[in-house]
Amino acid sequence: IVPKAPILPLDLRPLPRPGQELAERRALRAENTVDALQLALDSAAQRGASDVIVVVDDKGMLVASSTTLLDLDMLAAVTPIVARGEARAKVKRRGESRDFSVQRIEVLDETLYVAVLGGETVARELELARSAAATQRILAA
Repeated sequence: IVPKAPILPLDLRPLPRPGQELAERRALRAENTVDALQLALDSAAQRGASDVIVVVDDKGMLVASSTTLLDLDMLAAVTPIVARGEARAKVKRRGESRDFSVQRIEVLDETLYVAVLGGETVARELELARSAAATQRILAA
C-alpha cells in the first residue's frame, strides 16, 4: 500500500463582495508599459536585495532595468552570451564577486533575457523567476 501525499490547503484571497470596494494589492500602479516594468523590476530588486535586475534583448541591448546608478551597458552585452552558456559571468562590484543569474523568455516572438546581479542565491533565483513572469505579462499585454 502506497501512502497518500497530504493534501495542502489552497491559499486563496477573498473574493470581492457585491457593494464593497475592490482592494488594490499594488501600492503604485503604472499608467504605461515602461513604468509598469520599471516598478516590477524595482520591487523585485528590493525584495531580493539585488544590485540590479535587467531585461536585455538577444543582441545584448538593454530593454529595461531596476533603478540603479550602475552603468549597465557591459552587463547587458554579456547577458545573452551567459544565458546561451557561451561564457560565465565574473562580475565584481567594489572588489567583491557578485553572482549573476539569467533566464531566457519569449515575448511576442522575441527572445529576451532577464538577469539578476547580486543578492543571496535563493532570493536571487526567486526574484529572477518573478521578474521573468512579470516581464512576460507586462510586455505581452
